[in-house]
Amino acid sequence: MQDKIVLITGGSKGIGRACVMEFLNEGYTVVDASRTNVPVNNPNYNYRETDVSSEESIKRLFDFVIEKFGRLDVLINNAGISKFANLSDSLTEDFDAMFAVNVRGVYLCARYALKLMIPQNSGDIINIASIAGKTAIQTASIYCATKHAVMAISKTLMLEVRKHNIRVAAICPGSVDTDFFNQPGSILNSERSSILSPADVSAACMLIVKSPVRALINEIELRPTNPKKI
Repeated sequence: MQDKIVLITGGSKGIGRACVMEFLNEGYTVVDASRTNVPVNNPNYNYRETDVSSEESIKRLFDFVIEKFGRLDVLINNAGISKFANLSDSLTEDFDAMFAVNVRGVYLCARYALKLMIPQNSGDIINIASIAGKTAIQTASIYCATKHAVMAISKTLMLEVRKHNIRVAAICPGSVDTDFFNQPGSILNSERSSILSPADVSAACMLIVKSPVRALINEIELRPTNPKKI
């Protein structure tokens, strides 16, 4: 497994950090593309400071991957941000920031990853979307819009690249115990101990990449089994 390369955006905390540890434990070489460096004592861990909304930053990231590894087996588009407010109280700068990271970041990373995956005729792209990408949530109209966009990109890209033996999947978690619910205006109606953990989502990522190459899991909707209402 040492030759398997996974690139994870936003790997410094939450779901991204769980994915970093999950894939390291499975013997993958991990590239963590994040704004913050949280070191891992593992020779297969590689940190690259990255702003996923910047094409120049993404170009540098993939130049590193190409130069050091020459291939990419898995891309996990996890980086995302959230700001909560009723639409009437929302800020244009928050709108722009969420679309820049949550949508533009997914687009840029997938586009550059395909420059490697199409020639090698293989690869997995996993986009961390959200239940918010399939429904509506009060105080989260803009965040929901970004995740609906991620779902649209995922479904369309899957149709475009499956002929190259590249699998594209979207994971739509329900409530996950991360900093997401520490944001002002966020709404959590369940006890944190009863909702999903980041490791539950990283396990779903591993399920996707471990599936037989002839099998494409294009979407996983992941919810807490029995969330305890507050």
